Amino acid sequence: YMHAQLRHGRTPTQLEQILSSNGAPVQAKQTHKSNDEKGTFAASDGNARPLTILYGSNTGTCQAFAQGLAADAPSHGFKVTKVDTLDSAKDNLPTDQAVAIVTCSYEGEPADNAAHFFHWLKSLEGNSIKTQYCVFGAGHSDWKNTFHKIPTAIDDILLARGGERICSRGSANAANGDMFSEFEKWEDEVFWPAMSKKYGGDGGATDSAATQSLTVEVSSVRSSHLRADVYEARVVDAKLLSQPGSSEKRHIEIELPASATYSSGDYLHVLPINSHESVQRVMRRFNLAWDSVLTIKAAVGTILPTNVPISANDLFGAYVELGQPATKRNVTLLLDACTDEETKKELTRLAGDAFGTEISEKRVSLLDLLNRFPSVQLPLGAFISSLPPMRTRSYSISSSSLVSPHRVTLTYAVLHQSHMSGMGEYVGVASNYLSKLATGDKLHVAVRPSNQAFHLPTDYEKTPVIMICAGTGLAPFRGFVQERAAQVEAGRKLAPALLVIGCRSPDQDELYRKEFDAWETTGAVKILRAYSRKPEASGGSKYAQDALWEHRQEARELWDAGSRVYVCGSRALERSVEQVCKKIYLSRAQELGKDKTEQEAEEWFEGIRNVRFATDVFT
Repeated sequence: YMHAQLRHGRTPTQLEQILSSNGAPVQAKQTHKSNDEKGTFAASDGNARPLTILYGSNTGTCQAFAQGLAADAPSHGFKVTKVDTLDSAKDNLPTDQAVAIVTCSYEGEPADNAAHFFHWLKSLEGNSIKTQYCVFGAGHSDWKNTFHKIPTAIDDILLARGGERICSRGSANAANGDMFSEFEKWEDEVFWPAMSKKYGGDGGATDSAATQSLTVEVSSVRSSHLRADVYEARVVDAKLLSQPGSSEKRHIEIELPASATYSSGDYLHVLPINSHESVQRVMRRFNLAWDSVLTIKAAVGTILPTNVPISANDLFGAYVELGQPATKRNVTLLLDACTDEETKKELTRLAGDAFGTEISEKRVSLLDLLNRFPSVQLPLGAFISSLPPMRTRSYSISSSSLVSPHRVTLTYAVLHQSHMSGMGEYVGVASNYLSKLATGDKLHVAVRPSNQAFHLPTDYEKTPVIMICAGTGLAPFRGFVQERAAQVEAGRKLAPALLVIGCRSPDQDELYRKEFDAWETTGAVKILRAYSRKPEASGGSKYAQDALWEHRQEARELWDAGSRVYVCGSRALERSVEQVCKKIYLSRAQELGKDKTEQEAEEWFEGIRNVRFATDVFT
């Protein structure tokens, strides 16, 4: 299944290496230029103050923030000397220039490309740091005990070890669904004013021209490009799992390179391509021919391919996010490019108090707004430079490396529904991309480890496991049970395993029923089911948490034997299972004549979280 926000894995691919170009542009070119054809700089390179930008990012969001900050720097009189991972600054944190740090927390742990830096930073003593710095943190408030733990710790340690804080730490909450707007607000209202006060220069909000620093030439030649930070894999099987009338759920099997390895419970990061329909919306809006080729010339740093022809289909299909919700800065950009008074009035309203409810919450993209307001004449370069880079999507691997060491399977739901704004359809970029792949097709992927707690116990003979899921949350547990079945077949004795599955009905969307029945027969697992549309077929249990409560005695016995508990599914499922676990804890205490409070149950649960209770949750 897919995480709308996945939590464990490395940074997405750097979209920089251009491997080939199959021709030069034709002489007659249609040129789309920004308002400022030479780019926007507040100071020449000789007068610009140096700035280092460091990021820690697994899924690409913080990296996109860092790249955006770098793109805005010249308009404020700063020259970015480096945009790189935090790990690149281990033992080498600059002291001769300002350092901006953008990083995240993953259940209280640093991003993969920030872990070495963080551990190095914690090891320092005394006033050994002379860096002038600021920190922006991203996280998800559902992990309340570790919310912004890493950016907060970095900020505090740098200050305690002699660093000079330039401005107050900024923060973004993924639970709000609009982290890009939160970052822009901090950048415009806190970061740049503080930088201007300390170093001089323009500290006001970024001039809209600064985001229009690309000059784009359009011609009619194609070129091909390949990305460098993921490896090529091949589809060996793809099939539909669900029945007509239910939400579409699919299975895909992918052959990895011989050098790639994985463990049950890990993730596969997939670098998707935007749908043909989404790309065509851009082509129509900017009146581009189907074979148009773009040559991007940037006055500031960009991860897009520059000074080389690239087909418009390639650029809009593979390099940028077209469905990212618009930010206030995006709306202001449209306002600046608008001459129609009625449209200006509406855009002004949307950039004001209506932004949260009508743009952010409804996930209206910049492209959606451009199609809604056809009178806005936004330059093509301004549009491209406002789009975030394409990010990888993370899927739980649903197979066992013990059974197929170089092949992984994914089990996922295809997101295709009415847009919350009422404007057309909303499609999940990666799930729809995967759903169109067939046997023999190539794609770009990378295996990334999951949270260490979300793996099968190594002492499988002694430690029982309880797995609870709903829908495509079954994915990692298919891998777990497949691995246990292989161990049973090899003659190994395993501790008990209990799997609780929730779905709508046995004849619509129950996944892999024959497989799991066969595995249950071998003793690899015991399965409990809950059917929300046919509870009479599952002993009255509508949801997975109901079945867990109904069989609490069995679950409690496994817990007393030292079991590990795993939950995979929606945030609502995780919360419901958490409540049932606390309820079982209190009922057990009552049976033993102990008077336990809800607060004590809460403290008990927090003590087992990420130790004996692990989650893999999507939003």
